[in-house]
Amino acid sequence: MTTSSPPPSLPSNDAHQLYLRQLATYLRESKQILDAWDAYSDEHCDPETFEPLDEAAYGIRQRQRDADTLNAFGRVYFHTDVLVDTAEHQLARLPASSAARAHAWQIVELRTSTQKLYELHRQWLDLRRNLPKDAVPGTAAYDEPLAESRADAWHHLDQWAIYGQALIDINTQAQNRQHHSPEAPVKAPPPPDAAPTTPPARR
Repeated sequence: MTTSSPPPSLPSNDAHQLYLRQLATYLRESKQILDAWDAYSDEHCDPETFEPLDEAAYGIRQRQRDADTLNAFGRVYFHTDVLVDTAEHQLARLPASSAARAHAWQIVELRTSTQKLYELHRQWLDLRRNLPKDAVPGTAAYDEPLAESRADAWHHLDQWAIYGQALIDINTQAQNRQHHSPEAPVKAPPPPDAAPTTPPARR
């Protein structure tokens, strides 16, 4: 975002707190999913070569990880752009510091991942529209491209798992600063209706 860009349309404080709680739930669930995957990978890979002992079973379990992570992110997906915009808006009003610089970089990473997730979702919808009529859930013609779309999304979902805490931390700092400020808070306008209406690569 350049300095000449208009300020983002921000959600109400109540809505933003709800979005942050949903994000916190995703952070917790995604960690559980990743921990379970790491334990499975350690147990089912050769300790010297790190190659899967059973590639077919490993692939199935990896697809389950991708699907579980995407499902966990579903509640956050609808508000990712609003969360990032709000954090950027809040950060611009906090004092400069090394932590603020780190948060600014993390916001860039999250914004990039958000746009990639939206792009992958659009690509999946285009692909699904062009599938043969007999390509329905449960068939390889449907399930294979769906699994590929989820696999492509997983890295960006993992970026949210890694950097999403920054949005919660920024909000905490902004709330603390506002609480100690003598100025009355300004009520933000309601969020826009620009976000996609369905999560990426779901049935």
